[in-house]
Amino acid sequence: MMNSEAGGDFSGPPNPFRGSGDTGGSYGVPAGVPPASSSSGAEAETFTEDSMSFQPALSESQFVGSGPMDAPHSAAAAASAAPQLPRQQQYHQPAQMGSTPNVPGRPAGFLGAVQSCLSLDTYRTYFDVDTADVLKRVVGSVKMANIPDGFRNDLLGVAGGADAKGPDLYGPFWLTTTMVFFLAVTSNMHGYLHRDDVSEFESDINHLVHAMPVLYSYAFLLPVTLFLVLRCMAIPFNLMELICLYGYSLVPYAPTLLLCLIPVNFLEWIVLLAATCLSCLFILRNVSTPILSSDVGLSKAPALVMFVVACHLIFVLVLKFAFFHHRFNSGSSGSGSGG
Repeated sequence: MMNSEAGGDFSGPPNPFRGSGDTGGSYGVPAGVPPASSSSGAEAETFTEDSMSFQPALSESQFVGSGPMDAPHSAAAAASAAPQLPRQQQYHQPAQMGSTPNVPGRPAGFLGAVQSCLSLDTYRTYFDVDTADVLKRVVGSVKMANIPDGFRNDLLGVAGGADAKGPDLYGPFWLTTTMVFFLAVTSNMHGYLHRDDVSEFESDINHLVHAMPVLYSYAFLLPVTLFLVLRCMAIPFNLMELICLYGYSLVPYAPTLLLCLIPVNFLEWIVLLAATCLSCLFILRNVSTPILSSDVGLSKAPALVMFVVACHLIFVLVLKFAFFHHRFNSGSSGSGSGG
């Protein structure tokens, strides 16, 4: 301590690891071991500010954890990092009922077709219409009744129109439902007008019950039957187009039901047959082209035309004798109705 105060040089406590002849300032180096030589100029340049970072100077193939044990994890990470398409772009909407797109969890074949028919997503596209579209098709079913494929090409867009939305189920469903109530009401009014003693008249709710199977069978069951007949004959036709055509073919019957309220039996037959001819002409004009363009169309066309005409004749006879067949009777004898 006296030497340090006198000379002002403090060398600290003696280092047991320093040699007797070592005068350098290196601590922690055993005696006799020379200090590490200074690096060369090229090596000294590696100790820069960039080299002080904590990033390992390894290549991509030498990263820690890149061995075989981590290969599944790296593959999963790469798959998750890949861009994914939106769900609506991965699966296409079925073009018609009964088609089975490659949807996960849905079996293929007949069972998949049944599940597709029972799925609401299959029918969603057939209700994508507004009031203006339905009104155009209601008017077009009468104006284009005598134009070959006029309704299918111009309004349903079979020919590929810009504003066409394809066949719909919204119009046929509501037209048929409206006609059910309309037929039940006009049938009861017809019975009221054809009765001498109106004091004994009672509305018959059975007309509503009978109108439902008649009209729904015509609008939905009959086109399905025609579709199966065409399929057996190897004639391609879209099922939804047939249902749409038969649904809008009910439009001529709407004013006819009002005219049937006139208490003239001969006039009732005239208006019913006129509506039936217009409706049948509308169907034949829109299904004739696909039938005649097929290989077996020329030989099978007469039978198909007779089938369509016969179904319309049965339909008009059911309307007449089940809903508009009342006689003038006195109050004591009541009114009769035939079906």
